[in-house]
Amino acid sequence: MKKTRARAFIEQAKSDLAAYRLLNASTLPTCHRLHYLQMWLEKLCKAHLWSPNGSADELRMTHNVVAKILPQLINQYWRRIGFADRPDLTPIRELCREVDLLHPQVDAGGSRPENVEYPWLDNGGDANAPTDWSFPLAARLHQPAGRLLLKAATVLTDTPLLLPVE
Repeated sequence: MKKTRARAFIEQAKSDLAAYRLLNASTLPTCHRLHYLQMWLEKLCKAHLWSPNGSADELRMTHNVVAKILPQLINQYWRRIGFADRPDLTPIRELCREVDLLHPQVDAGGSRPENVEYPWLDNGGDANAPTDWSFPLAARLHQPAGRLLLKAATVLTDTPLLLPVE
């Protein structure tokens, strides 16, 4: 049987999750861990977008997908497992937007140049390297909404049958 793009994206998402876990346990700069977080969650979302039930063809080729897709997938998952009182998705949506902004091409119209891959100039003209930057998102991942986001995304990645990927 021929492998679909959806299946290939979920396999790569699993690999990126494994790299994120390794980096999360390391002493390397935060930007490396967050880079793999962003790649993992983007590929998880793209697995859904490339599935037969996926939608929004224009999103398949962009990096700005986590905030648009992952909260929907989490909500569908919670409904599927029968959460009677599903948590508020607002803080999860906010975190997903911050994940999108980690990519250098998603810079909020130039107002958020900081990213996990490339140096950028600040308003004063100083160059900043991702390895020296303090990303507030890293601390937010340890708060309740961040832990919930990571747990749900991990389940959706480790159990792709929960996603309509084939």
